[in-house]
Amino acid sequence: MPKDNVFFDLIDRIVCLDVGGRGVAGLFEPARALVNGSLSLAAANQLAQLQSGDTVFIITGSLTRASVSPEIAENDGPIGSAVLARALSQGFNAIPVIIVDASICNRVAKMVEFSGLNVVSYEQAKAATSLPRFTGIAVMENGAIEDEAARQVATNLLDIYAPKAVVACERAGISADGTYRNALGQDYSEGREKLDYIVEFASKRGLPTIGIGDGGNEIGMGAVKEAVATHIPHGEVLCAEMATDVLIPAGVSNWGCYAVAAALAILKKNPKLAHTPEAERRLLDFSPAAGLVDGMSGMLDATGDGMHPDVHASVVELLSQTVRRALS
Repeated sequence: MPKDNVFFDLIDRIVCLDVGGRGVAGLFEPARALVNGSLSLAAANQLAQLQSGDTVFIITGSLTRASVSPEIAENDGPIGSAVLARALSQGFNAIPVIIVDASICNRVAKMVEFSGLNVVSYEQAKAATSLPRFTGIAVMENGAIEDEAARQVATNLLDIYAPKAVVACERAGISADGTYRNALGQDYSEGREKLDYIVEFASKRGLPTIGIGDGGNEIGMGAVKEAVATHIPHGEVLCAEMATDVLIPAGVSNWGCYAVAAALAILKKNPKLAHTPEAERRLLDFSPAAGLVDGMSGMLDATGDGMHPDVHASVVELLSQTVRRALS
């Protein structure tokens, strides 16, 4: 293995630590076989040629308790998406377009803003990226719940923004029976926008797609359906049908976004693109104020997937150290 590839391989292994014991480690090798190598490198290579003003879709948002309220969503997904959006804006002067359910758009926007980006309209974003003085920006969009409307929205968004790539992080995908399933295999389709069509239609247009997930039910997991059925509890029921070109299984989905940011930092020789433990703690601390819950507990706590902030910060520190070594 070439020396540089060792660092990307290490990034993959760090974020796939199955701290939660959900079986995600069993998806690691099948996912790597799809790209014949490092997952973080494959994802970063899809983004590394972005030019100023290019758009990238980042689809996220898990309505973890939609049967109670469609406004209850978890912090896993939005935090990672905000970190990746920051890296794309700061590193490439690109326009990250973060697509979530309308019911949680304001909550996720708060997290994006707290990450350091200005949430603006598309016209304002295009103006910002054309100016000599840098402004960190992101655009928020949403889809639709009803099938026909969701298809039309997907087509419209792709036509308007012409993204160079599509990333889905911790975004539930439609299962084989046409429903959305949670980690227990239960139907939790209620109130959920069908954003799968954005990925499906993007693939048909030949656009690169990246999926990030930690439970088998996320967009992208269709690429490793047999492994999900084998290693994930209720996997044969909950597995998402939608596949992506690159799939990053992670112990926590946010970590998968951090892996892509770390790989971009190495490729572009820009350590500022990598996430930091300090920023991770700040984002977790802020998530209750943004109205985003810990998906495991359902509480507005500064934890993620039932894990203490120390766990998340430690994973980010391992990634940071890997980036420092690679660039030294």
